[in-house]
Amino acid sequence: MANGETGASVSGARDWGAILLMLASAPCLALIFTATGPILPLIAGHFAGDGGVVFSLSGLDIRGPFYAQLLATLPSFGLIIGGGPSGWLIDRLGVRIVLTGALLLFVLFGSAGLYLDGAVALLLSRFFLGFSAVALGAASISLVGERFDPAGRARLLSWRNILGGVIGVVSSWYSGDIAEAFGFHAVFAMFLLPAILIPVALYALPPRQTGPRAARQNAADISLAFLWPLYALAILLSVVMMINATQLPFLLVTNGITTPRMISHTMVLGSLASMAGSVLYSWAGPKLNISGNYTAGAGLLGIGVAVLGLSHDRPVAALGIAITGLGAGWVAPHLSRIILDRAPPAARGRAVGLNFSAIYLGDFVNPYIVPPIAALIELHNAFILIGGLVALSALQIFVPRRRVAAQRA
Repeated sequence: MANGETGASVSGARDWGAILLMLASAPCLALIFTATGPILPLIAGHFAGDGGVVFSLSGLDIRGPFYAQLLATLPSFGLIIGGGPSGWLIDRLGVRIVLTGALLLFVLFGSAGLYLDGAVALLLSRFFLGFSAVALGAASISLVGERFDPAGRARLLSWRNILGGVIGVVSSWYSGDIAEAFGFHAVFAMFLLPAILIPVALYALPPRQTGPRAARQNAADISLAFLWPLYALAILLSVVMMINATQLPFLLVTNGITTPRMISHTMVLGSLASMAGSVLYSWAGPKLNISGNYTAGAGLLGIGVAVLGLSHDRPVAALGIAITGLGAGWVAPHLSRIILDRAPPAARGRAVGLNFSAIYLGDFVNPYIVPPIAALIELHNAFILIGGLVALSALQIFVPRRRVAAQRA
């Protein structure tokens, strides 16, 4: 297994088991948002009482539809809040302990809908599911950073993104069928599948070789303040990448694409194009430096969003969705790779964990940024403005050139 420190090659069951763990976190993260999406109306109807109220909080009635939306969004809070603590634990305890524990908790909280039938308890389980998921994601990406050099990281992170897309499509497709056949509780059984990775982690990952306590403490205290521009960039680009999921359906309706079937069949192009973009990044990303990769990814993303803003029919909208998806598939693995390349090895866990928090914070704030802009200048113009700014940033006109060769990928 190619390693930036050791230069080892892939050989034996333990190395392949480690690669499986590196790839598995993206499918687990995808499962959180795709498996339960199609069954949210069933969950709302199940927990709502005769008056449609699920429970009351400080005099506020939480009704079925809003409860279902809370169920869908609470994992995001866990993902945002859990990034820093998860990274700190990785740096202090090592990848093996954190990854194994995160898998165990992911299975426990993810499958809670199988055995919990209390509305509040199920909500809490979703929050802790997000917390365990970010620990799993940070640990697996830290493992990529430990075992692979920059070129290898680009390829592994790309295929991780591709596998997450595949599982997302499959889980969305079959969760409705499972719910119709066995009830919505049965859908939560999907979260039991990652349990098979727990023995893999125990077998493939060696116990951490710890040094003197003082050395570990100093490593945990390494400042990551120099990475804040990258985290800010991750937040901004995540806001843009989330446009396809949150704002695109409303744009398609204004373009005359009004039926759920037409909307879903048009939007699926984004998922397919994102996987294609990750394949492209796995091949071309290692051949470009940091600057070239940003130009390619942000250029595609910005142009795609701008084309969506210019669209007024289905063919042009489909073109914009496809270009946006290509850009997102390029940018997503690159955001993780650049953090791995620049973070000090001793603080890699915290660096990756904070990157997860930044990405999911961008996803979360998208509905609070784009709609106000659209209210001022109209939705199509908001797409054109946002896409144009991202495409302009790809030119990197005002970005100073770095003089330190070690900071280049």
